[in-house]
Amino acid sequence: MSCSNYLSITDILVSHEKVPCKFFYDLPKMGFLDPSAVDDDLKAGTNTEIPLWLAESLHSRRPPLLSVDLPKIYKDAYREILNADACTVDLYKLGQHFYELGCYVAKYDIKGDVTNTLINTFKQRFRMLLTASASNDSIGSMQPLSGSERKFAAAAAVTENAISMWLQRGDCALKTANMVANHRKRKRAEMEMF
Repeated sequence: MSCSNYLSITDILVSHEKVPCKFFYDLPKMGFLDPSAVDDDLKAGTNTEIPLWLAESLHSRRPPLLSVDLPKIYKDAYREILNADACTVDLYKLGQHFYELGCYVAKYDIKGDVTNTLINTFKQRFRMLLTASASNDSIGSMQPLSGSERKFAAAAAVTENAISMWLQRGDCALKTANMVANHRKRKRAEMEMF
């Protein structure tokens, strides 16, 4: 996995998400991958969902053993909804790791629509993300946010509170650094020489 992070719990959870696949060849003793299979062998043409990490490793073999299809949240029906008004969609219910999984499966999208959808969705939801980060009612405002959006909003709220506390303190006025003041004096001296 090229964009994986070995030490990230989020990345581990994303790589365990199931993606739809279609097998090209008969695989002996692999029937357990398909819950509806009655044989021990997995037959060619079988459609099933397997974890992303397994799908990527089987797809990267030469020749590929399967084709990876896009999960339903990245298909045309959901794409149209997200492009129309992404702020009304509860991404947490669709998939907690909407953006992360989208980055993984974008390489299986020939048209490149997944990448455009991820970018457009984030652009539309950015204002809602800022509102959630400045809001005091964190549970109510974070309800429709995905897992990564919740992390961003929580980090932004911490930063917002730190800035507010710093501004309210008022006991330490900003001063010009000595290096900057000396630089200005030097520039003025150089200008007066000419």
